[in-house]
Amino acid sequence: MKMQHEKDEAVSRRAMLRQSAALLAGGAIGGAVTAYAAAPAEGEVPQAAPPLPWKWVTLDPLEVGRRAYRNYPKGGCGYATYQAFLSMLKENVGYPYTTLPDMMMIHAGSGYAGHGTLCGALGGTALIINLVAYDGKSPIYKEMIDRLFYWYAEQDFPTDRFDDISAMPGQVKAKAMSPLCHTSVSKWTLTAGTEVTSKAKIERCSKVAGEVAYIATLALNEYFAGKWTPPVWKPSKGIEHCISCHGPDNMEHTDGMNNQQGHMECLMCHTDHTL
Repeated sequence: MKMQHEKDEAVSRRAMLRQSAALLAGGAIGGAVTAYAAAPAEGEVPQAAPPLPWKWVTLDPLEVGRRAYRNYPKGGCGYATYQAFLSMLKENVGYPYTTLPDMMMIHAGSGYAGHGTLCGALGGTALIINLVAYDGKSPIYKEMIDRLFYWYAEQDFPTDRFDDISAMPGQVKAKAMSPLCHTSVSKWTLTAGTEVTSKAKIERCSKVAGEVAYIATLALNEYFAGKWTPPVWKPSKGIEHCISCHGPDNMEHTDGMNNQQGHMECLMCHTDHTL
């Protein structure tokens, strides 16, 4: 009886583990097996990653942008910008960029795994900015990312910078209004009268990825040449009114009720109280 009880318990544990694994995996497709990076050979000492920041070299903004544009159909916006920078830095710097996997940011497509949150083109680029500009004593890396995000929100996408290599030059433009994928894409598809699965939308987002990579490369080149000054955030009157009451506008300030943070457009979700 005891042996049978122990056997039943073992079977139950195995069943529970199988169910848990299925829940976490969302169902295995085609019997796929998880692959892991190879461990160092016996006696081999793995080379440790150097501390941040990593080396930056002046890159051609247009080439980085073109690579991001061409990468988009291969893996989405997060892959597009990250891999554009990474491939250039592997070629021009080498180690430690050669230790980074190509697919690190592929999950960021369509606003991170299709969730429509942050535009993956911004996420892939922000990762690179942090790698090369991180400074534990200065917020410059955060300022660069913050400024890139609100530049994006004010941008009419797609630009015509890549029209010379585009099958769809002269596309309809629409202001992103937000760094969020959902808003940026929806504003454009509604303006263009098309669908998110259309070739036109894929082309538009390819150009968006290219433009983000281009602008960020310009900023990084200027920063490392000692010529970059953080643009001053200039909120609209409506947002300024919101911040004056609900401040701060970032985590450093304490004026106002101090119950919000950020530089995103308030009036996309909230009523304009200045009217």
